[in-house]
Amino acid sequence: MSRNKIIQAAEEVFSEHGFHRSSMDEIALRANVAKGTLYYHFKSKSELFKTIVAEGLQELMDRVQADIYADLPFSEQVMRIIRHNLDIFLESSGFAHIVFNELSNGLDQDVLEEVRKMRLEYIHFVADGLEQSQRAGGMREGNCRLAATALIGMIDNGCRYYMSHQDEVTREELEQFLYTTMTTGIFLTKG
Repeated sequence: MSRNKIIQAAEEVFSEHGFHRSSMDEIALRANVAKGTLYYHFKSKSELFKTIVAEGLQELMDRVQADIYADLPFSEQVMRIIRHNLDIFLESSGFAHIVFNELSNGLDQDVLEEVRKMRLEYIHFVADGLEQSQRAGGMREGNCRLAATALIGMIDNGCRYYMSHQDEVTREELEQFLYTTMTTGIFLTKG
């Protein structure tokens, strides 16, 4: 249980103060654990940060996996990917803040590189599912890695906007916009 308390506290602290201004002392205090307990579970602040990102992305992949490899129409797969991503970010605003703000905010180079690899792994995971849909005829020919990158980027930015503008747009409107944009585009006519 200490490990889970530490991760939850660290997520809050990193979200509030950013990676560089957060301290292991503050995390231990927030988690209500001894500093030795904190260091027993995590050797460094960098390791703790990477663990939060890795576990969050793994939860995303776990939620998406069953749907992305299910025998569902492409349009339903896209909607479910959108919903799962939004669910994760809205259930854990601390994790969302870390993903949206801290991953590009001057992290130590080794931490940044590992986090980039994790994000790329998630993009490849989604792209693999899109490739299956493409082979089955549910998606037009094209670069699935680029499509996955675009989809995840739209979801991230749409969710970031939604979290700070909930008085302007509903979650359902956000889901529908992301879905429509990804599956049919935003233009009424070509050219």
